[in-house]
Amino acid sequence: MPVAAIALIRDERGRILLVKQRAGPFAGSWLLPGGRAGDDESTAHALVREVREETGLTLTDAVYVAGYRTSGDGYDLTVLMYRGPAEGTLLAERGSDARWFAVDAIPDPHPALRRQLLDAGVGRDDDAAIESALAAAAIGMVRLP
Repeated sequence: MPVAAIALIRDERGRILLVKQRAGPFAGSWLLPGGRAGDDESTAHALVREVREETGLTLTDAVYVAGYRTSGDGYDLTVLMYRGPAEGTLLAERGSDARWFAVDAIPDPHPALRRQLLDAGVGRDDDAAIESALAAAAIGMVRLP
């Protein structure tokens, strides 16, 4: 099963770094930066590479937060979420966008993002409302032990 790694990065004001998805099942949604690991690549390497590609930033001192088995229409993968600081100048990947958002100002937060933020202890949300939103979007998202 493919593995992806995502990063929860906050700035000195407590804002969350999000990237607008260009393609895939969540195209157009604002999500945490990250992506799939290559066949010959560790999850940690993929995490640093994807964050740099999508945001221009270098992730440092990443710590594991949570993992999920995520599935939906045409995809089934393991997603590992890390938290850590990043250095550099924010520069979105060509054709995309990357921005800092206050947790309560994220426009139309994707149900997967809502689950990830709640599990990371960021912001306030309702577990039942998140599960309902995931089901309505036909997204399976099971926490790994």
